[in-house]
Amino acid sequence: MIVGHVWDMTANSNFEVTMRKSIVIIGISFLCMMGVAGGANSAVLSKEDFKLYGYVDASYTQNFNNPKNSGANANHLRIFDGDANSFRPNMAQLVFEKEGTNGANAVERTGFRVKLDVGEDAQFTGGRTGDDIDFQELYAQFVAPVGNGLDIRIGRMNTLVGYEVIESPFNPNFSRSWLFGVGQPFTTTGIRLSYPINESLSVSVGAINSFTGLTEDNNSAKSLEGLVSYRPTEQIGVNIYGFFGKESSNTAPGAGKRVLIGSYVTFQATDQLGFVVEGYYANQENGSLISSGLNARWDGVAGYVIYDFDDQWGVRMRGEIWEDAGGDQTCLGTAGSGGNANVCTVAAPIAQTLWETTMTLQYKPAPSLITRLEFRYDKSNQNVFLDGHNTFTNNQQTLAAEVIFLF
Repeated sequence: MIVGHVWDMTANSNFEVTMRKSIVIIGISFLCMMGVAGGANSAVLSKEDFKLYGYVDASYTQNFNNPKNSGANANHLRIFDGDANSFRPNMAQLVFEKEGTNGANAVERTGFRVKLDVGEDAQFTGGRTGDDIDFQELYAQFVAPVGNGLDIRIGRMNTLVGYEVIESPFNPNFSRSWLFGVGQPFTTTGIRLSYPINESLSVSVGAINSFTGLTEDNNSAKSLEGLVSYRPTEQIGVNIYGFFGKESSNTAPGAGKRVLIGSYVTFQATDQLGFVVEGYYANQENGSLISSGLNARWDGVAGYVIYDFDDQWGVRMRGEIWEDAGGDQTCLGTAGSGGNANVCTVAAPIAQTLWETTMTLQYKPAPSLITRLEFRYDKSNQNVFLDGHNTFTNNQQTLAAEVIFLF
């Protein structure tokens, strides 16, 4: 239950249709597994094979610019923390799954996941606007008996692209980077193949509908995403990801090839100290109304320092520089945004370079309870932020408090 929200289920026909479809998929998957179990002497499912878990996330953000928008006050160019000087019921997430493994029989190889999001963040997890309820992930899985096990998933999944994710507990900071928030997909819908070559190296590739995560496609072409993960030692991880396909522009009327290539490297220096560096380059053909070649380019780099004093206290720091050379991603550029996400003071595409520094203090009074206090400073080479005097400015500062309960 989310306190403070009343859901009008009769008015939300999209939710009802999606719910019915998901129930059918889960039911078919379960019956198939039961059928296989009945035909194999040693294949028996028990309640331990299924997992049910999730989290609840709420926050408050104070914007020291005290912006006065025409509508709701907004933290400009933010995604999951777009409400200025406001409490926000970010997310209640519930996951029901059976994980497929490279087991001895077909029942062990079969799996599925249903991940339901409720809250204001759910407006952005699926690439469409307006709905505070969304199935972030919904897929069926089968691990084919090929070598070390070929993992096949069909449905809707978290993207392979990028270091940060939708789920706040799995990120170092409360606010999201611009690399993730405005420049990368959140979820994708399609088919994905993953294969562990050995204990250190694995490869994943997917054929998907859209960069934005929509379940339907906005053109007749499919796109590709991929990830190569290599861990040469227990302390070092190297991940190279990419995206390629025909996509529509966010701000221009055209469409063309979209390419994104990037990497993130993790280094666990000690049990308490870790580092992460991520960078990528992206380009969209026929995606810019302001560049001479009509191509929209965006790129950036971010660095993270993660330090835990003990099991309860820790600090996280992030520094980032991000460029939107074609004006296709920031300032009304994110396809599928809703609420206060990615708003700024301009009403047309604008080329800009953004910098931000984020410092987060984390305290866990109990293993299942995470609290965070975060200060963030944003800067642009353009006046895209708004202050309390309705004056355009090139910076904003926010202080946020977040509480997450895991179950």
